[in-house]
Amino acid sequence: MLQVCYVVVSKGWDKHSQMAWVSAQSVRRQEPNSRIVMVVEGASAAAEQEMARRFGDVADAVVPKRSSETTPVAKSRHLKIALREFVSGDLLYLDSDTLAVAPFADVLTAAGDVGAVADFNFDIRRGWFPKDVEGPFRAHGWDYPLPYQVNAGVIFMRDKPAVHEMSREWLKRFRASNPLPHVWDQATFNSALFATKVPHVVLPHAFNAQVVKRNYRFREAKILHFFGSAEEQRGTVMEHLLNHLDRTGAFDDEAYDRSIRERHPWGPEPEAWRLMHSRNYVRAVIQKARQTARIIGGAGRVAQ
Repeated sequence: MLQVCYVVVSKGWDKHSQMAWVSAQSVRRQEPNSRIVMVVEGASAAAEQEMARRFGDVADAVVPKRSSETTPVAKSRHLKIALREFVSGDLLYLDSDTLAVAPFADVLTAAGDVGAVADFNFDIRRGWFPKDVEGPFRAHGWDYPLPYQVNAGVIFMRDKPAVHEMSREWLKRFRASNPLPHVWDQATFNSALFATKVPHVVLPHAFNAQVVKRNYRFREAKILHFFGSAEEQRGTVMEHLLNHLDRTGAFDDEAYDRSIRERHPWGPEPEAWRLMHSRNYVRAVIQKARQTARIIGGAGRVAQ
């Protein structure tokens, strides 16, 4: 069975919880028979009760946990790293700022015990690894550079001893990297992945399509990854779904289905330049023509 897991550290029904809810709703639409697990830590008992109530309509299990870290971001990273110890069975971890847009259960056939997608949807043959981690890696005695970097926003993990060992090493390296845990979960994941030599596979870009960051072709995507800031979500279908949820308390199936049907990551009536960015060239030309016609028509009415 496909098991999809999230980690939510929240004050209750805030934007992070809402993103996770929207993401889980999209998973339920694409993989209706999957098991969805929410590992949560609330700022209070009332917050955890609120999350349990809100997630109850989409998740199969809401699992409260406590992190020993001191900030919400660090707590979230810690619980994510420890997820392999909390949940039995093979699992696919998803960041909350993801959206499923096509069936993806075939991840269960991945050749490795751990699977993730190349960061920024790069071609791993480029051998890219971030320069800014060289100093800290060398200071800790960790190998640098690594052959490539994978993104830690979508991670497939089998329930095997080697994967548990990798997770423990990941947590060890994460804690060693303080005081910057909020930016080090991905770096330490990659470090632990190669250090433990756990059998892993670089998944196709479709499982973590960073369409806004990297201009990736939407029509090939299974899971979109938007990144969590309001600026990076501007104009996207994720922003629209969150705004709709805030206004109505519901998931906007019509806008979600339209985005998939039109093969772009934007909300309803996207601007032409956004469609160009996502390689929807024909639709961009049509949209530009429509916008131009409206402007000319408006100018004509004013002239009269």
